[in-house]
Amino acid sequence: MWASMVGLIKQVSTGITPALGITMIFSCSAVLVFTIFRFPDFKKISKKYLVLSSLLFVACELCFSFAIALTKTSQQAIEVSIINYLWPSLTIFAFVIFKELKFNLFIIVGLVFSVSGIIFIQAGNDGFSFQSIAANFDSNPVSYILAFFSAITWTTYCVVTKKMSNGHNPISVFFIILAITLWLKLLFSHEPLVFPTEPMIFLYILLAGSAVGLGYAAWNVGIIHGNIPILVIASYFTPVISSVIAMFVLQTHLSTIFWQGTAMVTLGSFICWLSTNWQSIRSRFNKLSF
Repeated sequence: MWASMVGLIKQVSTGITPALGITMIFSCSAVLVFTIFRFPDFKKISKKYLVLSSLLFVACELCFSFAIALTKTSQQAIEVSIINYLWPSLTIFAFVIFKELKFNLFIIVGLVFSVSGIIFIQAGNDGFSFQSIAANFDSNPVSYILAFFSAITWTTYCVVTKKMSNGHNPISVFFIILAITLWLKLLFSHEPLVFPTEPMIFLYILLAGSAVGLGYAAWNVGIIHGNIPILVIASYFTPVISSVIAMFVLQTHLSTIFWQGTAMVTLGSFICWLSTNWQSIRSRFNKLSF
């Protein structure tokens, strides 16, 4: 579900204005998530957790969605999405800081690989140079900054949810607050509301809304009740799958440099997971050797 979001969101924002496209997508998501999860029992949920997680969720989704919607080209949309995919490594690192996972030096190695992959992608065919990176950033700084803040806020959201949710899942509340926020922003911005008329745009909105809603709902259930390292490693392959889907949806070409950078991001995240589970993996290999 997550892997298909980038291409679908960009496709919708191209057919109509970015702000209206994002608003309609998350409104669709809110309806879907509420239909499945309904309202939680507010008496059992920590008010501190509800407020903090709501703010983080809304901030993350606004940053990520507008980072994609405000890109100037299809290629740029895919590059910006890769920056956002720093969050798996950052999430592992955050769980180590908050003592949810044990520290290992290879975590630093994994983070270096992930960051290097981002630099590799941004440098492009011209090779690594600070001038090249600065030029790519200067072409659309807002999208790149929003993508980075999205990764940071999502990492924080994951930690807060794991430590403060106490097994409760108010995901429907988050989506409703987000949808209301987007509609208020749209109305007060006095932007012309030019609704789509093409059936394909409506189809993309429904598909994007379903992908966003079901993707985040599934992740929220996993982060609350599941195994964190296994859950995060499953997300490591999202950048590659997302890039492939976006390539077909947006009908764009991805260079060898791009795929090499994507592989580095994925490898870095995998190293982070491996480092936090090395003792368990080694013990299993020892058992097999006998």
